[in-house]
Amino acid sequence: MGLRGKMFGLFLIGFGLMTIIVMTLLYSNLLHGFMAIERTQATEQMTQLARNLDSELDRLNQINGDWANWDDMVSYTQQPTHGFIEHQLNSAELQTVGLKFIFILDKQDNILFSNATNLVTGAMESASTFDPILANIKVRLHPESAPDNGRTCGLDNSTAGPVLVCWQQIHQTDHSGKPMGCLVVGQLLNSTILKRIQDQSGLKFELMPQTIRATEPPHSIKASIEPEMLEFSQSAPNILSAHLYNIVGQPILIARLQFSREVGQLGNDIIWKVMRVVLLVTALTGLTLLAGIHFLVIRRLRKMKIELNSIWRNGRWAGRLDTPKNKDELNELAHSINRMLALIRKQMGILESIAHTDALTQIANRRAFDQRMAIEMSLHKRNQTPLSLLLIDVDYFKRYNDYYGHPAGDEVLKEIGKLLIQVACRPSDLPARIGGEEFAVILPATDLAGAGHVAEKIRVHLAELKLAHADSPASDYVTISIGATIAGEEDLASFIQRADKATYQAKQSGRNKINVLPAV
Repeated sequence: MGLRGKMFGLFLIGFGLMTIIVMTLLYSNLLHGFMAIERTQATEQMTQLARNLDSELDRLNQINGDWANWDDMVSYTQQPTHGFIEHQLNSAELQTVGLKFIFILDKQDNILFSNATNLVTGAMESASTFDPILANIKVRLHPESAPDNGRTCGLDNSTAGPVLVCWQQIHQTDHSGKPMGCLVVGQLLNSTILKRIQDQSGLKFELMPQTIRATEPPHSIKASIEPEMLEFSQSAPNILSAHLYNIVGQPILIARLQFSREVGQLGNDIIWKVMRVVLLVTALTGLTLLAGIHFLVIRRLRKMKIELNSIWRNGRWAGRLDTPKNKDELNELAHSINRMLALIRKQMGILESIAHTDALTQIANRRAFDQRMAIEMSLHKRNQTPLSLLLIDVDYFKRYNDYYGHPAGDEVLKEIGKLLIQVACRPSDLPARIGGEEFAVILPATDLAGAGHVAEKIRVHLAELKLAHADSPASDYVTISIGATIAGEEDLASFIQRADKATYQAKQSGRNKINVLPAV
């Protein structure tokens, strides 16, 4: 068998096995990885849905708490009067706060008052529709099944539909004395609430009724969706289901979440593209070997061997193979190797960029900040050029998140990221997000006066945005505290520590301030 046949045979055996192994590994591992990412995202979305349901329960519990801890309510349980009901708990009041029904129980769990309201017309209705829910609550009020002393919320079902319900013992406003009964309020989990949840979360879901089996044991007395309740549909791959339980632990609803299959489809497309590339390269290489057995190919193969040995001996692994002017298969092979090396370098650059970018604000992250600071500090000490640093902290940001919600807080962080890019716009400047609500701006070749000017410009621009912050003691709008300093002869850690001290002093002096510390 000649050299051409031997090369062809070895090629078929070696590259054939390698191709099969690569394809198998790609399909079995990479696709499963993409599917795992997809399911993780779906699980996070279902958890978000659970948090939205809990938020609705928290709002209802707040109303229940305000009414249950009310001196007039205590007086009513001791001496029921029609005037209290007529003026304080009439249908108009229930309609105003969105309540469907209310029960007032005495200390022996007897009903002192019950009322239900048509939320459309405001007319009174019979509350007997919700008697099964009241029976479940009485079960929960029993000491052995109520570790939270009867104060809780949850989901339940009625002939009118799913219900959000809260109950709480009636106390004086100052919580003195013994409980005088129990207040139960409920709200229909209707299309208005579901649409509000969909608008807030951006999720596509539906709630379907589930038949309660007589043998079903109590499972969970929380509204939250636990991980063991999740089920991925076999017939519909883009559907994730979760069971919702009522206040005595019986399954009453199934939440069906429709999630995107883009990640899995993208993984499948990438795998097939890679497979096609592998097959194409394998075929082209085989043809080249068959056509290159003659003398010119052998000579050029020796030349390539010499070049590769040179790269090996000199350690020039980033080098390139020479590509002669004549265009043939070996020339294409050399070009392909060089292109693949260039593609690898390019992809590494992209991965490095992703690793150095904050996903929320799209500015530099803490890793990029630390690396750049080390470089700029080294240049500062070698060239004696000024180097300034701003550390920025959003004032009362936790209060903002508690008041407006985390999605609104994320939008504020995005706006601040955009603002920093606009102000710190020189090629050498580096705005970065280094913590939750903490930002930094590296200002090379900038003295302390210039750094103070940039800091003031950032503060003023943020004020012009007028991002409302109703729970801030410092202002009616979102504000920031900025610490500015310039590098001296100290080390990097001390330099950053001084900038952090400047920020701390700005916050201590009343926030919405700029504090400038000179070099030591």
